[in-house]
Amino acid sequence: MPGAVASSLLFLSLFALESSAVQFTFQVAQPKAATANSANNNLINTDNLRYSTNITISGNVVNVLIDTGSSDLWVMPLGDIGVGAFSLDGGQFAVSSQAYLFGQTEAGEEADFEEGHFGILGLGFDTQGASQINTAVQQAQGATATWGQSVLTNIFAQNPDSSDYIGIALSRTGDQEGTADGSLTIAERLRGRGCGALRWIRFRLGGTKINWPSTITAAPAGKNIVLLDTGTTNILMPQTQVNAIYSTIPGAVLSPNSNIPLVQFSETNNVWVVPCTAQVDVVATFAGQDFAIHPLDVTDMQVLTTPDGKHNFTVCVNSFTDIGTIAQGETDALFGDSFLRNVYTAFDFGTGGPTKGTPFVQMLSTTDATKSAADLIAVRAVNMQNMPPELSPVDLVRVFNGTLNAADAVPVAALSASVISSAIAADAAASTTAAGGSASTTAGSSTPATTGSSGSGSSGSTNASDGKSNGAGMSFVPQMGVVVGALLLGLSTLL
Repeated sequence: MPGAVASSLLFLSLFALESSAVQFTFQVAQPKAATANSANNNLINTDNLRYSTNITISGNVVNVLIDTGSSDLWVMPLGDIGVGAFSLDGGQFAVSSQAYLFGQTEAGEEADFEEGHFGILGLGFDTQGASQINTAVQQAQGATATWGQSVLTNIFAQNPDSSDYIGIALSRTGDQEGTADGSLTIAERLRGRGCGALRWIRFRLGGTKINWPSTITAAPAGKNIVLLDTGTTNILMPQTQVNAIYSTIPGAVLSPNSNIPLVQFSETNNVWVVPCTAQVDVVATFAGQDFAIHPLDVTDMQVLTTPDGKHNFTVCVNSFTDIGTIAQGETDALFGDSFLRNVYTAFDFGTGGPTKGTPFVQMLSTTDATKSAADLIAVRAVNMQNMPPELSPVDLVRVFNGTLNAADAVPVAALSASVISSAIAADAAASTTAAGGSASTTAGSSTPATTGSSGSGSSGSTNASDGKSNGAGMSFVPQMGVVVGALLLGLSTLL
């Protein structure tokens, strides 16, 4: 989730909402036949770091970040934008009254404003005590007041005939691309609910399981609990596991307490410098199903100037970083955008029907591990042709720690034109095959399991399509029961 909003600078909009309108340009579910190939390109991807969408408040368009790690709507004041009733673009969904946070943020959020993002739209599960908005509304107007609930909870409550889930597909830009489109849908996702309370994860690299003792009492031996959060840009995990992953990459070098900057947030500045075209096979396993992580999501490429200010080099560093103590006792890891770009995720709020069920999450693998190897070369090596030279990781670390003069460092040889051309051709062929429907991206078997105490739902097919093509060989991971932790204030989804 994005940095916390400074509560001392916030005030809650608790006014009567009558005439103004807030519009969301989310894709609205249409008849199945019309949505099989719908583009749904309504999420804006900025540098693979921020995913946002536009909403309209009293006629003012406001770009807000989406965040599955929280449930409130917060908007930075941009003059008198007012408050008002919510309605979705197209008019299919409407919320008669909706409160939101309206105020300043901490200094750490200034970069978001500079890039045109002026708020946060919480898409997380809405549970008792989770929302400071809902708490304030109910304290002021009684426990039956509903307009302080999350936007999604109110949409589902006031539109009982609609389905109670959202689907999210995050796009990936190339290393040097600025923006790309993604998808956020309401009441539309791939159909199929398994019935297991399946919330555990294993992690492996190149077929070798990563040793990762969980710090969570409820986690079974050898398995871990993670938080899926679109408001986190990368994967945050303990430094020991970060080291276990990157130490297996040939040529990668660790620079402890480094003055080499990371692209992503990290509790510490322990930096792994990695060969930019290194092939990496990283897989996360949920409920016995494998979800490959694209090599482009494992490292971040940047151009750095040497400490003497005289030389520029292209550098690739670890995207998975140290979680430190920021979620101690609550979750073993934060799986943010670096992971979520590799899956189509459906969040079911469990509110449909006459009784409320337990919220759960389903995922569909969208990364083909075979294709991604060629894709890495096709994207990164081509971009590097127009960038400063790359040093070997060991030389780069020595240059930045002052034990090697940058003028004496020898750049690594660039990939040959024939290698790059072959990768581009292979990447194009794989894309053409996938578009034709004959490619196979298997997420694993999807046998329903018995519902546990923390999950509920009816059994059903786990690979059927509901208005969205799932591709040949793809299958949803079975339903994963959600644990709502008191320490997380119910804002987050733990798997």
